[in-house]
Amino acid sequence: MNLEDLDESVKDALNKVLGTALGVAREQLEEQGVFLPFAIALEPQEADGEPELRLIAVPPTDNPEDPDADIDTEAMAADLVQVLNEQGAHFEAIAIASDVLLEADDRDAIHVVAEHKVGAALAIVQPYSMPAEPGGDWTFEEPSAESAESIWANAQQ
Repeated sequence: MNLEDLDESVKDALNKVLGTALGVAREQLEEQGVFLPFAIALEPQEADGEPELRLIAVPPTDNPEDPDADIDTEAMAADLVQVLNEQGAHFEAIAIASDVLLEADDRDAIHVVAEHKVGAALAIVQPYSMPAEPGGDWTFEEPSAESAESIWANAQQ
């Protein structure tokens, strides 16, 4: 699906969930130094109001055999997709944000995959750098867009 050919309302919905997800991820990084995968969902506009954005999160699963093990963020992202597929039939658009490592550059980045219920999907990658000293400024590079496979919209049809 060519993004340039999309209706303006579809583009607006994708921009809302993408922008909100990037903003929440940056805020969490600046305040906590880390963020766990989460989703942003856009509920359709009510008769006399604006569409509403919802933050959707799932708890990390503990490993009873190794309580000190790292949190399985891939499992959390899969859980988010499952929740969206179960509850998301009425959502207009969704975005799933996760913290990734760009292996080619050995850099951290925010990765957001956004989808609209019509099946349009795209991803944004925004590399970032932690401050050199506590209390310093985080550096966020310009986000770049890339194509994405639909993981939610097809399940809604």
